[in-house]
Amino acid sequence: MLRYLAKKPSLGIEITATTLRMAAVSVRRTGICVEHAKTADLPDGTVCGNYSSPNILDREGLAGLFRECMAGVSRPYQRAALSLPDGVFRVQTLDFDELPAKRSEWERLIRWRLEKAAAFDLSDAVLQFQVLRRQENGFTVLVCAAKRPVLAQYESLLRELGLEPWSVGISSFHILNLYFPVMAKKSPVFALARLTEDSFTTMVTEAGGARFYRYKEIKRGGADGIKARFIREIEDSLHFYAHMSRAQTQEVRHLYLAGDSTMLYDLADGLSTATSLAIEVLTPADVIAGNDKTGPATAWLAVMAAALGAGSEL
Repeated sequence: MLRYLAKKPSLGIEITATTLRMAAVSVRRTGICVEHAKTADLPDGTVCGNYSSPNILDREGLAGLFRECMAGVSRPYQRAALSLPDGVFRVQTLDFDELPAKRSEWERLIRWRLEKAAAFDLSDAVLQFQVLRRQENGFTVLVCAAKRPVLAQYESLLRELGLEPWSVGISSFHILNLYFPVMAKKSPVFALARLTEDSFTTMVTEAGGARFYRYKEIKRGGADGIKARFIREIEDSLHFYAHMSRAQTQEVRHLYLAGDSTMLYDLADGLSTATSLAIEVLTPADVIAGNDKTGPATAWLAVMAAALGAGSEL
């Protein structure tokens, strides 16, 4: 993972189909400190987090909510880190026995592999990638793709509001980067499941990098049915990771849960019963300084954007 913490206060913004979260953060010796935090509900039809179609459906309405959230900040901010839903992106892990000697040729090879697989439309897509050396030999490449016109919608809106979009990325990777120091202290190999109201993402990190990624949308339904689906999908993801390579020797023993789902703690109890994994729920209180570290995860949603805005990016 590439990690970067802004030395100066910066604005963190998270946009989902239903919510706009905005917060200003600064990095001090004691950790990440929140200077301003505001959350606004988005009316239906404002934003659609989609890979290929236009995302911002009501530009004026979204801009107005931005201005409301920015009102009352203690100082002017220019740099903004923007986190977007996983559905805006396509993520793949690719294995290579060798890579070209010149880094400038890596993207051409990666794009060719993705086009050959025909997993999704790559026309006018922007690629970000991270190269990880495998334990035995060769490389695993984590690739994130997004449509250039889709990202341009968000970037132009930020510039219209006087903000510099210095980082635009996928929320789940920002979450992974945010909590990485906390998780890595306890285990060199771990899984992180991020749950929202309508989706979940499972990631497995080994040797300092993300080796596995799985994103699924979830149709709304009864709480018991959704809980059972989450447990089954997480178990399937970890089973696939354990058998994705014959040389795989590392076993996931620790699973972390994060996100804005109200089911996190209930799900943790269910997974503790159904699996032998050590389960832990993460909240921004684990990394944000100067706050009471008690209470449910939902109490920290207003400052989640601050955590994302710390500068994490793929």
